[in-house]
Amino acid sequence: MNETAAHLLSLAYPAEFVPGARSAVTTCLRIAPAEKVTLITDRATEPIAAALGRELAECGCQWNAFLLEDLAPRPLANMPGEVLADMETSQVSIFAVQVQANELRSRMQMTDVVNRRHMRHAHMVNITPEIMCQGMRADFNLVDRLSQQVLERVRKARRIRATTAAGTDITADMNPGYKWFKTSGIISTEKWGNLPGGECF
Repeated sequence: MNETAAHLLSLAYPAEFVPGARSAVTTCLRIAPAEKVTLITDRATEPIAAALGRELAECGCQWNAFLLEDLAPRPLANMPGEVLADMETSQVSIFAVQVQANELRSRMQMTDVVNRRHMRHAHMVNITPEIMCQGMRADFNLVDRLSQQVLERVRKARRIRATTAAGTDITADMNPGYKWFKTSGIISTEKWGNLPGGECF
């Protein structure tokens, strides 16, 4: 554990964050004690990162944390080298940050490492206290089962029609050649995902 991780463990945070943080670490990312995690955050998101850090410590895994403002001026021109280097030795990464304009390049540098190394990555962009207390409390195992049912339908469908009692009537032609993914909140090495999650594309 590095100095920033120890700093996060010293911070107080609302007890209401605990269920969402626990869900991220144990349900969504399924972090094992033998794994290493890179936690990336910023000043605005410190209390949420502190809750995530406490759950990582409870899990017993090795982890390092990075506070972006300690490493480079915002908005970031590039993802700091210290972050990318740490990710090279991690199986899991968590990005819990309030993004700023013109930082897309830095996020792409981060996800390039994720994709190349097939890491499990939780993209918690613009996470807020409200989202921690609402969306992050979803039953992600249930969302995943529903998402799998959607995938099984769309992968073989040639046409889908959606109607509602309010008058919606939409028909879409489908292509069985498309490669479908789910970002249901259960994150795998196949595809990193946003948290909270719940979409098929």
